[in-house]
Amino acid sequence: MSDRADPRAPAATDRGRRRREAVLDAAALLFRERGFHGVSVDDLGTAAGISGPGLYRHFASKDAVLMAVLDRLWQQLRPALDEARQRPPEQALRVLLDAQLDLALHQPEAIVVLVRELRHLPADYRERASRNHDRWVSAWAEAIGGLAPHLDVEVARAVAVSVHGLIDAAALYTDTDASPLSSRQRRTLLEQLAWGALQAGGVGTG
Repeated sequence: MSDRADPRAPAATDRGRRRREAVLDAAALLFRERGFHGVSVDDLGTAAGISGPGLYRHFASKDAVLMAVLDRLWQQLRPALDEARQRPPEQALRVLLDAQLDLALHQPEAIVVLVRELRHLPADYRERASRNHDRWVSAWAEAIGGLAPHLDVEVARAVAVSVHGLIDAAALYTDTDASPLSSRQRRTLLEQLAWGALQAGGVGTG
């Protein structure tokens, strides 16, 4: 996943990096709650503990903040993508599944923002995001195809996307405060459901 926006170079100091990450954390939550157009630069600054104009020391614009939120998502998936390439199919699939679960359970707001707000960004960035998504799905499809060579490539991709949808939807629409399950129990349940969906799609494991 090498396609990234570079709206402004990351902060050079530890303090600057921490402040930049705080802005991205706040932005992901606000964009999820209010939508991209419902959030101002002042809102972002206040949520991150800095003045609105101070935001421009870290990002060139509100669009740049949104791009950085989405870039961070792809950056977090990149290690799993690289590792999966070095593993046999079943191990590769486990690596990819772990990464998908990590993202869905720990940063569900980033997934919502990706789905809802990508359309507000320039066409060239949307194309880069589409290529990143295609790489992720292709890695899954390759691992699935290695375990189920009888499946057509497009069927393998469809199975992968279906599993993504199951994991993301369960993570996004579960009220964690009201849930009787611990975070560990939720992860175990989602993992079992994901493997069940893979098996239903014709993917066998050892």
